[in-house]
Amino acid sequence: MPSLSEALQLYFRGEKNLGVALAVYGVFLLGVAVWVWRTQDGAFATALLATLAVLGLGFAAGGTFLAVKTGPQVDTLEAGLKASPKEAVQTELARMEKVNAIWPKAKAAWGVVTVIALVLLLAVKRDWASGLGLGLLFATTALMATDVFAERRAEPYTRVLEAARGP
Repeated sequence: MPSLSEALQLYFRGEKNLGVALAVYGVFLLGVAVWVWRTQDGAFATALLATLAVLGLGFAAGGTFLAVKTGPQVDTLEAGLKASPKEAVQTELARMEKVNAIWPKAKAAWGVVTVIALVLLLAVKRDWASGLGLGLLFATTALMATDVFAERRAEPYTRVLEAARGP
């Protein structure tokens, strides 16, 4: 099992890299929106363009925020671990327990939105529905992947925190 310091660095390095990846994905979605604007027309294009633009801005902003906040978050946590290790571990463990409780709910939500997107694409015979459904699939695919990877990164970090807490 890695030390607490190693586990902390690994977990938050992944967090920062995830933020960068989400920001890049947001820029990609904005690029796809521009491509749709230049190559498509009608209700399909309007719905897809609007969906991709909103998602692109959201992913770019959210990813950037995540990447930027991670460094100061690590600095604060490391300072807390030096000043009062037991208290810092307990606080971080409580935070991670809340984070870990979110995974099943988040993945279920992405699954529901995916089903809605598929219904829009396959059953609603309107151009705007196809555009919206396709745009939603861009989001749910990325969000499901994000949460699956984040959950896998959080589990070993939480185990190290539990071990550091002691009995």
